[in-house]
Amino acid sequence: MEVSKKISSLKVSPTVELNSKAKKLKQSGADVLNFAVGEPDYGTPELIVNAAVAALSAGRTKYGPAGGSEDLRRAVCAKLEKENSLSFLPQHIVCGMGAKEILFHIFLSLLNDGDEVLLTAPFWVSYQDQIKAAGGVPVMIPLQDGQPVLSSDQIEKYVTPKTVAYILCSPNNPAGYALSKTELTELGNYLNKKNWWVISDEIYEYLSFDDPHMSLLNVVPELKEKFILVNGLSKSFAMTGWRVGYCAGPDKVMKLVKSLQSHSSTCIPPFIEAGAIVALNQGSQFMSEQVELLKKRKDLILEHVSKINGVSVLTPKGAFYLFVDIRSKLAQCSRFSAEDSMGFCKFLLEEKFLAVVPGEAFGTPGFLRLSYATSEQTIIKGTQRLQEALDAL
Repeated sequence: MEVSKKISSLKVSPTVELNSKAKKLKQSGADVLNFAVGEPDYGTPELIVNAAVAALSAGRTKYGPAGGSEDLRRAVCAKLEKENSLSFLPQHIVCGMGAKEILFHIFLSLLNDGDEVLLTAPFWVSYQDQIKAAGGVPVMIPLQDGQPVLSSDQIEKYVTPKTVAYILCSPNNPAGYALSKTELTELGNYLNKKNWWVISDEIYEYLSFDDPHMSLLNVVPELKEKFILVNGLSKSFAMTGWRVGYCAGPDKVMKLVKSLQSHSSTCIPPFIEAGAIVALNQGSQFMSEQVELLKKRKDLILEHVSKINGVSVLTPKGAFYLFVDIRSKLAQCSRFSAEDSMGFCKFLLEEKFLAVVPGEAFGTPGFLRLSYATSEQTIIKGTQRLQEALDAL
């Protein structure tokens, strides 16, 4: 009997797979240092946890409405108005089980077979496979001289009559770059001329280090009828396991996303919603100490990795990742090809007990992503192991 060729062509998320392997090694007694996982090492604030516990105690354990309760969607609207100067009504908001589910449902709602979606490398691991699962075709805009290409003239080279959407992730996972107002304006003006959907993944909004986060819709409000904002509480409030994501966009798209949710996860559990509403009401200042901690860790890992000869890094302006170009190092050895960061990462995990994510996962072979959402001691020990492994090449 046959199974789906479309789904069979998809790959398991490399970040999830590597994190799982690292945990198994650690459980076996190995001294594994994990730089692969995309979540903060600090816990969810007690105020948020207590709200969920109180809701559980009050019996809020039944089904909730698909797309989120009115209270939760109003809290999202209030947050977007207060912190982002963006005006949406509750019917323009859909909440779901993490931004990952929200993005998947957006692709399913927008794409027909063969529709093309533009992705600027490096991009988050799940974009490609979610687009494929929805029947679309991911079209990668590759790095140029080790840098992401975001200028309109370079993007235009990859446009075809089948192009229907463009995805922006700023601050970026995995590279940590964040677009300036000037860059956003140029990109927004270009996209405004196109008959495409614009999907803006802003999950790392609170983790913007140098300048306050700015949405593409802030600088080019004319995009609103084709603009879909995606965000969530996983990274901003250290709520990865809570699975709370949301999107804001045109009514006709939101109706489809909500309909899909009614046939998949059904709803966010009501007791989870209680914690989410508290988090949204607190806002970015609630996590300011944690953001300062991540800034210090960013500076520390940059200091240590910059000392490794033959590698280069993109200085992160947000998120909690360092993106390292090791192509010249790989080219100097016979064990790996110049772009075999996948093989090198397997070697790192098996021989050095160091878990990092290979660039192949992000459309950029020959690179490594290191999460610095971990302790200073782990950063120092891990970068030493990385240097030893690279020097041995």
